[in-house]
Parts: sequence; structure tokens; C-alpha cells
Amino acid sequence: IDQHALMQGFARQLRAAGGRIATGQRVVDMRPEAGDWTVTSAQGDHFAAPLVVNAAGAWADQIAGLAGAAPVGLTPLRRTIITFDAPPGLDPARLPFVKTVLDELYFSGESGRLFASPMDEGESEPCDCQPDEIDVATAAWRMEERTTVAVRKIHAKWSGLRSFAPDRLPVLGFDPAVEGLFWCAGQGGAGLQTAPACAAAVASLVAGSAWPSAEVAPDELSPARFLGQAA
Repeated sequence: IDQHALMQGFARQLRAAGGRIATGQRVVDMRPEAGDWTVTSAQGDHFAAPLVVNAAGAWADQIAGLAGAAPVGLTPLRRTIITFDAPPGLDPARLPFVKTVLDELYFSGESGRLFASPMDEGESEPCDCQPDEIDVATAAWRMEERTTVAVRKIHAKWSGLRSFAPDRLPVLGFDPAVEGLFWCAGQGGAGLQTAPACAAAVASLVAGSAWPSAEVAPDELSPARFLGQAA
């Protein structure tokens, strides 16, 4: 998946429908007022709407707390990526996504080089996480151990947080105790791949469109499954 193209495509669709993306707005307060939610940012800006979709990733439990809702128990897990030169004669653009049978390593092409991940899952607090050097070294070591590729120089390294609910399924649905709060969290490491289906599920529950799946029922994804209440 071309992540940048996908995200920009979603952003264009949102703006074309009259939506606005406000960046750099850390939420510090949320409260219901006269039938609407008022959300206040650290900059002092206020946003009002009858419905809030809590799609805050690793911070979703914290955002729920600001709204007076109970957490569902999300666990942010760190995942590390490194990039390095491909062997002479190998075109990275033609390399498929490759993964070991066990969850030890995956790699593919990345902007004219190769990327690799040791498939680490280090527990973390919600944060702008940075790669741990042991995970960086493990990625390079496993690449050399599992393939014939030598990692002579690491050009870039980064990490991100993949957030999971206790059962590792997405959390999609209205909070059972707080009116007007909708959860869209816990996509783990499959957020990009599942974004269209999750968006269709959200639209179904919020706007009343057709439920998109015959294999999964709304109750199976509802936050109520963790909170002991009816959805």
C-alpha cells in the first residue's frame, strides 16, 4: 500500500465533503453542553459537535477518560523499522513483501532501498515513540541471519505505536455509558488495510447505512464487550 497516497486520498475526500482537518490541537477538555460536545484544545480553541468519534489511536483510552468514559484497556505496542541499501543488481521496487513463517522479520522495498522490521511489540505509554537500539540491531541481525543480504549501513530508523484491545479486535461502536461518544480504536497493525471496512462500519452505526460484513456482527466490535454493559 502506498501509505502517503492513501492518506492524502482520504484527506481529499473529507475536504470535498466539507470537512476540516485541524492539526496541532491536543485535546485537554471534553464536556457535553446543550446537546453538543464541546472539545477544548491546549491552544484554547473550541470545537462543538453532537457526536465525538474517539479515533485517537494509542491515546484513545485517555481521550475517553476526558469524556468521562471508562477505558477499554488498549495496549500501545512499539514497532521498529530500519532502511538500508539493497544488494547490487536487486531492484527494490520489484521486491514483494516478504515475511518469515514465525513473527520474526518482514522486509520489502522502500524508496529505492530496503526496509526491515524485527516485528517487535514493546509495550509503551502513548507517546511520540523512538526506536530502541536493541530493536534496531535485532532487525539488522535477523535480516542477515534469515537472508543473504548484508546490512552494511542503516540509513534511517523509526518506530510507531500499534494499539490493541485485549482481544486484538477493533473497537467500533457507541460507548454504552456516555451518550454521543463513539469509539474507533484498536486497529493494531492493520489500520491502513482495514480503514475502508472500518469506515463503512462506522458509517453504518452512526448514519444508519448498511452493515458492511456478513462475517462480523456489530456487537463483536462494540466497546461494550469490555465494559460489561449492553451496547
